[in-house]
Amino acid sequence: MSTDSTQPHTPSHDLTRVQLSGANQWKRAALMARAAPAFRETVSDDSEDEVDTKKQIKYGSGFQAAKAIIHEYCDYTTIHGIRYLGEKKRPWLERLFWVSVLLLSIFTCCKLTLNIWDKWNNNPVIVSFAEKSTPVWQIPFPAVTVCPETKTRRSIFNFTDCYHQVRDFALNVSGIVDLTDKQKELYTAVTQVCEPHLHDIALGKNTKKGMEIIDSLTEVSPLFDDTYLNCKWRNMPVKCSDIFHKFVTEDGVCYSFNSLSPAEIYRPEGIIPDFIFREENRLSMDWNVEDGYSASADTSPYPNRVLGPGSRAGLYLFMGGMEMDFDDMCRGPVQGFKILLHTPGDVAQVSKQYFRIPFDQEVLISIRPKIITTSDGLKHYEPGRRQCYFQKERDLRFFNIYSQSNCELECLANFTLSKCGCVKFSMPRNVNMPVCGAANVKCYHKAEDELLLREFTQGLVSSGENTRGETECNCLPSCTSIAYEAEISQADFDYKTVINRDTPEGKETQTKLEGMKMSRVSLFFKEAQFLTSRRSELYGTTDFLANCGGLLGLFMGVSMLSIVELVYFCTVRLISNLRMRRKTRKELLQAVNKEA
Repeated sequence: MSTDSTQPHTPSHDLTRVQLSGANQWKRAALMARAAPAFRETVSDDSEDEVDTKKQIKYGSGFQAAKAIIHEYCDYTTIHGIRYLGEKKRPWLERLFWVSVLLLSIFTCCKLTLNIWDKWNNNPVIVSFAEKSTPVWQIPFPAVTVCPETKTRRSIFNFTDCYHQVRDFALNVSGIVDLTDKQKELYTAVTQVCEPHLHDIALGKNTKKGMEIIDSLTEVSPLFDDTYLNCKWRNMPVKCSDIFHKFVTEDGVCYSFNSLSPAEIYRPEGIIPDFIFREENRLSMDWNVEDGYSASADTSPYPNRVLGPGSRAGLYLFMGGMEMDFDDMCRGPVQGFKILLHTPGDVAQVSKQYFRIPFDQEVLISIRPKIITTSDGLKHYEPGRRQCYFQKERDLRFFNIYSQSNCELECLANFTLSKCGCVKFSMPRNVNMPVCGAANVKCYHKAEDELLLREFTQGLVSSGENTRGETECNCLPSCTSIAYEAEISQADFDYKTVINRDTPEGKETQTKLEGMKMSRVSLFFKEAQFLTSRRSELYGTTDFLANCGGLLGLFMGVSMLSIVELVYFCTVRLISNLRMRRKTRKELLQAVNKEA
């Protein structure tokens, strides 16, 4: 003690001596003993353990202060089980029991929370029925595209004879001459809409103007007035030429009812003279795919809609074909028509899905709409999570309206261009893209098969449990889509038996119908209302938080305030204790210096 007093006193030396020298521990103990009564007076409402904890925080060593802060949190926390770990003088067996229970609860809670996270992250969307049914007048009547199986009039161009002539000439059969230039032009155009197995003989150019192909197909195709004999819409007779308009499909020249005009379907880049056959005065101002008809739409909007179910409210067609024009070589030994039902904003792709209408048959097609909508709560999700695109999320190069069908057709056109250096005459394109001639028919058929295989392979690799794999085309469905499913019934249509041959009118009609086969078709909605499917959130953010909060409360008694409490003890309370401790140590240092 005397040795210490002979040294010169400075504040830094004193602090070092207080913290490190074992000989000065009695001074701190004496100071704590003098401060204890006053401290107890200020915290007289606290228990002895609480007083000891606060004394350790203020006056103890660093380890003692940290241990005291942890004890303080255990005493005050609202999380179940933790307070038993912080109680002093508890037996070790009891502490081990509560540690085991607490760890088991944390493990179970984490495992179940991860299951909820997996559902929320990977399966956020559920498709269910909407709350109420939808009347048929809220949706447009389907666009009806009709393509005849007869591609040529034999009086104008006999494809079968030309095909055999081309084969015999290529095999150097004696007496066989080559086709004329006009016959070659028509043959190379018609062969693009015939069966693929007929392209075994190379003929024609690699590229050709699209308009020339379409003009040639139009020139040899059956006349419109000989094909569409009588039409009714909503039980009112109408001229077929007023409601059916010419469209180009992969099946050749077809005619469509209730389809939007090319100016509305295509973007300015995709509007080329090859596809513009009419100037439509009406625009679909009262309807769009996502919102449907506006409240101001009348009973005869554009596109057309019906007011109820049944054949009287639908479309009636009376169609015919001349037997002398039937050609079994181009399309096979099947005659009649192909009919495709699609939404008004889609480009018809007849080869993918169609109904066949044979001659001498009456066919009834009862339509059942299938609509899938998407709730607004899914708009902030990424398209890959909800597995669909809203209209403004995916812009196509050639189309104004996004749909899965339009997207796939555009992707096929781009892929065909990269593989063959040209596109098929019916594919979307701009004026600078070359059109494939007859010599490239095999190429674009092969490109379509390659694209299907590539999409399958890519989708298989990247597909999830409930999600479609991302591919190069990545043509997800539209978030609001309309599909038209149909039930078909048919019966023999013996129209000749109803003609009265004894009257002059009957004889005239019989003469007109000589050598002609006919079909009658009725298309209508089956029911007045239908059920709509709806994509909605399976686990929204609120549901996720509620489920996690329920698990935390069930297994650990944790609430939002418990988390705030933990943050409080780790920040505000810790900083406050450190400041109080620093202040106390400063006062202690000053007291030691005075006594020294």
